[in-house]
Amino acid sequence: MIHGKCDRRLLVGVFCSLATMCLWGACFWQLATKFRSDSSVFLSSLPTVNTQLCNCLNNGSCENEICICSDEWKGDHCEIANFCEKSEYNSSEGLLTFNQILVGQYGYSKEECGPNTLNANISKATRLCTEKDGIITLQNVILTDCNENLNHLTEKVMKHITEEELLKIATAAQILTSEPHELTQENISFAAQIVQRVLNQSDILDSFEAAFMAITTISQLLNANEVSFDPTNNIFNITQSVTEILGDILTDLEIDFDQVVQPNLAVSSIILESGMTHGIMLSILKGFDDTLVSKRIELNTNASKLLLNTNAEVQIFVNVSTNHTQDGKLGFILYQNDKFFKSKIHHSINNQSRQVISGNIAEGTLNGVELLFNPKYNSTEYFIHDHACVFWDYDVDDWNTAGCSKSTDEFGHLRCQCNHTTNFAVLMCFRRNYTYTKPLDIVSYVGCGFSIAGLSITIAFQIITRQARKASLTWVTVSLCTSMLMANLIFVFGINNPNALNEKSAANTTENIILPSDQSDPPEVYLCTAAAAILHYFLMATFTWSALYGAQMYVLLVHVFKPLPRHFLIWISVVGWGFPAVIVVITLATTYKADNALNYRQEEFCWLAGLDLHGNLDLSKPMLWGFLIPVGILLIFNFVMFVLVTRLVLFKDHGTCSAKEATSAKKMMGSLSVATVLCLTWSMGYLTLIKHDEVQIILSYIFCALNATQRLLPRNKTRLYSEDCQTELVYFPALRGPFKGECSRPKQTAMTVYRYSSCSLLGREYFKKSMLPGIPDFL
Repeated sequence: MIHGKCDRRLLVGVFCSLATMCLWGACFWQLATKFRSDSSVFLSSLPTVNTQLCNCLNNGSCENEICICSDEWKGDHCEIANFCEKSEYNSSEGLLTFNQILVGQYGYSKEECGPNTLNANISKATRLCTEKDGIITLQNVILTDCNENLNHLTEKVMKHITEEELLKIATAAQILTSEPHELTQENISFAAQIVQRVLNQSDILDSFEAAFMAITTISQLLNANEVSFDPTNNIFNITQSVTEILGDILTDLEIDFDQVVQPNLAVSSIILESGMTHGIMLSILKGFDDTLVSKRIELNTNASKLLLNTNAEVQIFVNVSTNHTQDGKLGFILYQNDKFFKSKIHHSINNQSRQVISGNIAEGTLNGVELLFNPKYNSTEYFIHDHACVFWDYDVDDWNTAGCSKSTDEFGHLRCQCNHTTNFAVLMCFRRNYTYTKPLDIVSYVGCGFSIAGLSITIAFQIITRQARKASLTWVTVSLCTSMLMANLIFVFGINNPNALNEKSAANTTENIILPSDQSDPPEVYLCTAAAAILHYFLMATFTWSALYGAQMYVLLVHVFKPLPRHFLIWISVVGWGFPAVIVVITLATTYKADNALNYRQEEFCWLAGLDLHGNLDLSKPMLWGFLIPVGILLIFNFVMFVLVTRLVLFKDHGTCSAKEATSAKKMMGSLSVATVLCLTWSMGYLTLIKHDEVQIILSYIFCALNATQRLLPRNKTRLYSEDCQTELVYFPALRGPFKGECSRPKQTAMTVYRYSSCSLLGREYFKKSMLPGIPDFL
């Protein structure tokens, strides 16, 4: 009979050992596979030699075999200068010096008005850099009056003035707004009124020069503080009038406007021959920055349709017919941002700048407008979830979608079709590029299956044999295993977010409606939030019961022949199940919001949130104070218990025969088994967060190996001991041995299968990247 029991014990032990070795090998195999795949990805990502080099000069970059030049250079290879060199000028105000000036733009002198003047710190002069027939020329210097401010200019421009006086006022306003970031809201209001009046008078007096100065001023105002353009203040009404008048000037047949390009504003005017149907296409190409330069504005006056340019950021195609009696005129306006078009319906959260482009027709019939937008944005962090094609409705002073439809082509470009001309834009709604976790692999499922089976067997055995063993440790063991079992079940069945199935899906493809915001969060999945909360609870319960397991171990060793304190099990039950509940309730109450679930949990998988948008540890998120700190404290407590228990096991004279016969090696092995339960494994999990590749790899192997060792750990548990030896020896396999003398052999033995955590590589990565992100580098 005894021989049969030993055979069964031997078979179970062999099975557990083989299973542990297989899972251990699977861990290392996954690590090796990962390293091989990482190496292949690295090699494939190495830049290949391009046989058709762009040969870009002057720091130009090659994209799609085309040179992308900086603003200062142009040409197929960025070999042609697009600027005027630094210059000096002797004037009545003394020597004036100018930095490099881009073609088509104004430059301002380094010399500024004195501190005692009305225009302190404003440049004394300005000059224009022009190009004609390939020759770049600096125009004459224009001086400003340092004691003339915008308020005085506003009073002057409202009077009846000549074209010469209008030009002087326009020049002065341009210079006084050359530092837009320093303009007050009152100054911006005065400047907008001056521009409005100058444009009006330019239309009446047919003054191209004054309109040119006004356009430069508008471009500078578009760099002013954004809060100044609130739709509820007076500036908003003035800027609306400015945009309307600017469109009228471009279609004035008496003004030869051609093309003007400033950093934030570009205008172009085309004469349409009478009695014909015209296809006009304007393309704004991408550059190094967000400023507009003339070399990146392409105009095609003989287009039959919108021809896609992959290097273009915005394209507009207008099909118009003119009558047989008079020529027509078409004017384009491009605003580099939407500060003059602040909406009360659409709110910008990401501060995403959007371009506004308009087409205005005089003496012609519109056949159709087609637009293409290929906006610049951080595609690694965001993707365009939805968009709306809109125009600015001056009747309601806001965006409208009437007469416009939207679509998206196979390249992801946003397309709009409209049946009227005005100021067009595309309202975009962005969503973050979440890297959803992949479903568990086969090794993980097998590992978790063994874990769940082992925990279930342990719980069942502890409950069934509780009367026979009469050991007070039963309740602690059952509670610990139950919390781990539930954590494993939630991890297997609830860790993946269902939103991963709809990753990067568009909201709709045809319905063109105004979007309330430029940011969209994924739909709330209440099951995912519930899974995160439940997993949080049972993981905290696991660490708490592990600490209580160590505490009870220590108490039993100190009071070997004494019963546990009264109500001890009741108190540890309250702590074991109550403490995690308090942590979870506080975490939910302080961080979860119905309209912002991602403040509580992560989107990539169903677990606590811990990082901000830049991948740094966010103290406002619950990961740190709701999990890392409590678990860290419990691990430190477990380590203290381990040290105390080890000291008692190794150096205390237990006075029992088996303890006397136990060797130091057996005691050390017993202590090591206690360490894996109390602190060693999860401490390695913490240390894997050290941001040093070599150290991280070594610790990852150790962490994986310890988890595998814990997976199926056979231990002989004595069910019935003699009264003298029962209390202590039941807990320490290292002190068991052939019982002689005063100690009798156990009447029955049984196998308990323990499992504490998953060993698969995914399980390790889950702990490292999910439960403990953002640990500082100095750990």
